[in-house]
Amino acid sequence: MNGWRLLDTGALPASLNMAIDEALLQLHAPGDSQPVLRFYQWSPPAVSLGYFQKLHAIDLSACRELGLDVVRRATGGRAVLHENDLTYSIVADCTRGIPSSLDAAYRLLCRGLIAGFRLLGVEAQPGHEKAGSARSDICFAHAAVADIVHQGKKFVGSAQTWRGASFLQHGSIVLAPQENTWTAIIKRDSGSLESVREHLKSRTVSLQEILGRAIDPGELKQALRAGMAEVLQIDLRPDELRPGEWELAQEIAPVKMHSGK
Repeated sequence: MNGWRLLDTGALPASLNMAIDEALLQLHAPGDSQPVLRFYQWSPPAVSLGYFQKLHAIDLSACRELGLDVVRRATGGRAVLHENDLTYSIVADCTRGIPSSLDAAYRLLCRGLIAGFRLLGVEAQPGHEKAGSARSDICFAHAAVADIVHQGKKFVGSAQTWRGASFLQHGSIVLAPQENTWTAIIKRDSGSLESVREHLKSRTVSLQEILGRAIDPGELKQALRAGMAEVLQIDLRPDELRPGEWELAQEIAPVKMHSGK
């Protein structure tokens, strides 16, 4: 059985969270480290923009007023709100049973996540919309193969980037409703606040709403760890970030914050 590292880095600032993911990928790509499953949260809450997302409907001044950081991800996709969520990341390569095709890798890893949600009593499915079919700048208004839905509503959004045979996949799992914050940070010319709210409610859902109760992040992490281990046939061993990983992440972090341009 393949040995993977299991990291839980807690709640960190946005720039450091993104820098840690990138550092893990950079150090894994030469084959110098084991695959990693990492869990983390965000303090303060933040909005992450996709690597290629040059134009967006996010009101940066409203984000500042609410104390939300804005950061640029290494992966593609649309804007993600990291408030009332749990984020996971996976750094691995296609020499350890992971398909080399982007869509096939997404499907396999989503199977692991879905197996974890099933342990919580949540029946979920992968998204099926074609990439680029959504008009919204909000990631959770669109559910493609990388994403996970419950009864047609999205509650997990994921994205990837590859370096040779190695890749980073990370994603946000919505724990509690986010509509109020979204309506506060969307530019007013994107539609009425009520229309934005209703659109999100029709397309998205949180684990709290699915389960009918608040979920402790620790309970969710345990379930996802079990689901991923079962589907990928891996042994997840708790670990900590190593000195070289911390040093590289701290070098990368200053350039991750969004300039506001």
